This record gives sequence, C-alpha cells and structure tokens, in this order.
Amino acid sequence: MVTALEKEGEIQTFFVKCVLTKSTQFQQNVKPWDTNIKGEIISRLYDKERILNQAAAFQLISSKTTIPVPKLIGSGENPDGTAWIETERTHGGVWLDLVGNRCRMPPGKQKHTDTNDGECDECARIARANASRFIQNEVLPQLNSLCSDTTGLNGVVIPPLWIMDYDPETYWPPKKAGPSQQYVFCHGNLHAHSILMHAETLHVMKIVDWDNAGYFPAEFQALWTVRRPDYEELFTNKEGCKELSGLMV
Repeated sequence: MVTALEKEGEIQTFFVKCVLTKSTQFQQNVKPWDTNIKGEIISRLYDKERILNQAAAFQLISSKTTIPVPKLIGSGENPDGTAWIETERTHGGVWLDLVGNRCRMPPGKQKHTDTNDGECDECARIARANASRFIQNEVLPQLNSLCSDTTGLNGVVIPPLWIMDYDPETYWPPKKAGPSQQYVFCHGNLHAHSILMHAETLHVMKIVDWDNAGYFPAEFQALWTVRRPDYEELFTNKEGCKELSGLMV
C-alpha cells in the first residue's frame, strides 16, 4: 500500500514494517513475520492483531491516564488482510537500553567519563533509577486503576511474549473473571527497550510497544524490568510461564 507518507521523502526503514518521516511514524504489517535484533526472520502470531491492538491501547491510555504514549494519528486494515498504524514521531529520545552507550551530560556539565564516545555506567544507572521510579509511581498505579471482568482488549487476547513463547497457542479466548475478581490493564512487554528516555535529562519521554497490552490477572503486572538480562529471564523461567499461562484458561 502506497501512502501519502511515502511521498514526503526522508523515509527510513525500521525492520520490515515501520516507515519514519520527519513528523510521523507509519507502521504497516507487511507479512505475518518479523525480524529479530540480528535481522533474522522469525515467526510471529497475531501480526495484524498486534498492530491494531497497539492502536486500541494508545487510545485507551491517552484518554484514561497521563502515561506518555505516542500520539495516535490513525490505524486500520488493508484490503489484503494486513494492518497499519500511524503515530506522531517523538524527537530527542534514546531507548533506555542505549542510554549508557555514552555520557549523556549536556554541554557545560561535568561528564562522568573522560571520552565522548565511551560507555557511561553512571548515566545508565541514573536513567534506570528514573525509569523505575516513574513506572512504580506513575505507570503501574494508573494501569491498576483500569479494570475489566474480561481478559484481552476489545475481544482479542494477545498474551505477553514470554507466554506466547512458552505456550504458542493459535487462539486465546477471552476469559471471564470469577466472583469479586477483576483483571487489570497490563502493558505486556514493559522493559528497557520499550521505554524512551530524554537524551539529556534522562527522564521518561514515552512508553511504547503496547502490542501485547490488555486486561490480565494482577500477577502479570509485576513482570516489568529496566534491565535487559532480567527481561530475557522471563523467557527462560518455564515454571513461571506455566503458572501464568494457567491463569489465562
């Protein structure tokens, strides 16, 4: 599908399904597969649904909370069965994962390292601490205030990635809560590479990657981290995955 965005120029490709322009980010589901961080093609369930789910999550979060998410411009399905989402592009940010690649102290401030291109553990520590406080004080309380008696979002259940990796069901039906029980809204994939930090202040700018968001048991809410190794452990903790998967059926 050719869009007006593609005619504006200055387009960059991010993996196989994002087109970036000066003011917006346009993401289109091209095929039911994606690539991992090594550029290798991997299989993905719910490829179209994940894009539409993210759009629905942006709408919900921006209307019901003050959690900073990309501004949704539009989304929809294409005639060939693929889907697209367009959001306002955020400038001046760096992924929490990458903050420590160099010292982020602004000009005129004493740098933590002697070189401009060396890794900076202190900047990484400050950013992680800021992100942790923001998630604990701002994100989680507001997400926990959003409740439902049915899992998923708008009738679609897309489990967190570690659950899908452990138990690759092709369909997860919505589940009704029991008496005096409610599900809370969860990000579903909240870790260092879904947190965009201001490149100089090292404070949170945006929380992104709401593809797997939805209403889930409260136990899911605790599974967030600002450290990549801790995130990877979620996939290897098979007992934990088994327990959480059992809460969804």
